[in-house]
Amino acid sequence: MPPVHPRRYARNHVWAELDGDSVLVGISARALDQLGEITDFALRVQPGDELAPGQCFAVLESAKAEIELFTPLSGAVVRVHEGLDLAPATISDDCYGEGWMIAVRPPDLSEFTTLLDAEAYSELLKTAAACV
Repeated sequence: MPPVHPRRYARNHVWAELDGDSVLVGISARALDQLGEITDFALRVQPGDELAPGQCFAVLESAKAEIELFTPLSGAVVRVHEGLDLAPATISDDCYGEGWMIAVRPPDLSEFTTLLDAEAYSELLKTAAACV
């Protein structure tokens, strides 16, 4: 049986990646391709906040659009990526690395395992007419 990849995706093009006992959350490269260069970033949460799936955690602005980002799973916010508001281009430059936005500690990993794996996300992208 192949190992479980630590990154999963939500249908809203937000990714979640295991990071010890927490899950990092950010926006996918596909969504960024549609949005273009990020010009502004504003967090709507802080450490200690409890999130429910589908709750807004940030707002991104680009030359093309302003969008809200919604968490793919529940849990307590344990870290936020300080400084992205001052350097929002980091999200565009390295969305799966330094462009992570928040870290959430879910009550258990069952929600994480229900998110799309890389193969299922790739299939979604093939059939999706619009990204965000």
